Amino acid sequence: MSDSTNHPKLQEALLKWYAKHGRKDMPIRHLSGPNAPYQIYVSEIMSQQTQISVVLEKYLPPFLQAFPTLSDLASAPLDRVLRLWQGLGYYTRARNLHKSAQICCDKYGAQLPQDYAALRALPGVGAYSAHAILCFGFRWAVGVVDANVARVLLRLFGIAPKTPKLSSILQEHANAFVNLANPFDHNQALIDLGALVCTKTPKCHLCPLSVACQGKNAPERFSLNKKTPNIPLTLHYGLCVQNTGLYMCYSTQGLYAYLYQFPLLNHQELVTLPLLGSVQHSYTKYRVQALLYQAQLQDLQPEGLVLLNLNALDAYPTSALGAKLWAVCQRYLKV
Repeated sequence: MSDSTNHPKLQEALLKWYAKHGRKDMPIRHLSGPNAPYQIYVSEIMSQQTQISVVLEKYLPPFLQAFPTLSDLASAPLDRVLRLWQGLGYYTRARNLHKSAQICCDKYGAQLPQDYAALRALPGVGAYSAHAILCFGFRWAVGVVDANVARVLLRLFGIAPKTPKLSSILQEHANAFVNLANPFDHNQALIDLGALVCTKTPKCHLCPLSVACQGKNAPERFSLNKKTPNIPLTLHYGLCVQNTGLYMCYSTQGLYAYLYQFPLLNHQELVTLPLLGSVQHSYTKYRVQALLYQAQLQDLQPEGLVLLNLNALDAYPTSALGAKLWAVCQRYLKV
């Protein structure tokens, strides 16, 4: 690491930039008290696949209101947790959050452990989340490397994206560069710098670190590869009503474990059933066109079928795709 990136003046310049341009109004940057690590934990898990602005506006407040502590989350029924997670997608995160809360209640006195290895041992807690909890929740002086910070560090230190053990190297640089006197604002500043200035097309003239940046003359050489394009996928679902009940699919395995989904049709090709509507949806690497048909029981894939009361469907957790299909079929049902 060069002396320039080790210099306190560079850290000072970063904090001055943050004081003037950082997103300091975010409520998660003003947490205090014994529940702050838990609140940071939930917000970090929620924002792994969702924009932080959406998390803060729509999902985090009602979730923390329903489960204000780790104990409340641990003792809640999983269905209720998933119901409040609905729309965020990647529901394994919610199941892991629930399981981790139970582990913390059993092993750590209903608190998150202040130990990196113990945090990493919790289901769904990766390196970034563990460091974020330690720094933002417990105010430890450790580096926090998300995608934004990684982009800054790659360019600042001139690190080739294909360097072996890249994650470990980035974490080492982040730890060495962290401001020991104010690690919280330092890491938040790096996150904001990556989000606002050191972007795909960086605004180097606005960057407080440009004087020391080893990649500013060729930022494209020190950028992570683009995401692979989504794969188109067409899926055919059935709406099957029996008296006041609706057939749904429920499983404890797979992508939609513990969620209630519209059942797929037995035959996914040359469907001749009446079409009720279609929706677009994206998940993981797929771009989905989901078509919903008026169907009979024999048209549906039989695995995991359950008959739910039409008038109580709002109580059952479903996925974002399931909610979109439910909106389509409500035009045809009197519920």
